Amino acid sequence: MTNFQNEREQLAQLEELFQQGKFIAGLAQADEVIKQFPASFQLRFLKVKFLLELKKDEEAMLLLREMHGMFGDNIMILKELADLNFQQQKLPESLLYYKKLLFLNSFNTVAQERVKKLQGLLEAGVNAKLADTKVELPADEDLSRLHSVPSQPQPPPPVALDLEATPPQITFESETGPMVLVAEDESPRPADDLNFETESAAELYFKQGLYRESLAIYKSLFEKTGRADFFLKIKAILLLLRTDKSNQAIEKLQRFLQLIQQRGNQIV
Repeated sequence: MTNFQNEREQLAQLEELFQQGKFIAGLAQADEVIKQFPASFQLRFLKVKFLLELKKDEEAMLLLREMHGMFGDNIMILKELADLNFQQQKLPESLLYYKKLLFLNSFNTVAQERVKKLQGLLEAGVNAKLADTKVELPADEDLSRLHSVPSQPQPPPPVALDLEATPPQITFESETGPMVLVAEDESPRPADDLNFETESAAELYFKQGLYRESLAIYKSLFEKTGRADFFLKIKAILLLLRTDKSNQAIEKLQRFLQLIQQRGNQIV
């Protein structure tokens, strides 16, 4: 009981020194008292407060980590560790302690806001590092991103698309590997046969289901302007035409399989 009273009296004296702003004297006295009561949480925590007031952050950090090892996930310790790491821009460590603090006290609004902020900062940092090490994208993928660029990029050199000769091949990357899409064997009606060649006309043809007419106009517009969005629309229409053809082939195959089933194992 005597030791407890002595510890309480020493703690009261140290708190008085802290209130008076006598941080240097209080720190020196705290060191002596802790030697007498090394397992005292209150004395060690008060020493942390003296260290922080004296801007001795590194010593405070070491003492807090020591206390964390001694006393476990104590709310007061976690808060100081989280705040101190946050001030020192040690974002991952700060996030770890704030999350532990929220686990013990989910209503801590400051910790909630800090967790969101730290997660955002860390994600931004990771994205920035990924951007620094990003390899050059393929040409097709670069074109697909041009619509999100606010400034007007330099148009790519026109690509000659001879739709009357061998149909062009467009390659898309998929999870199962590259997929080559070939245009229909039927070439679209040449743009020269159309009465007008405008983007509005191409869109109108597309809405009416006249995909080859729309494709011919977009092809002509792309060759004249080199605009990336025209090239993307060409690719989209080619994909649509290819899909329609695939659907027709699937329907024929299904009918053929039904015929086989009806006739049993004999195939005529």
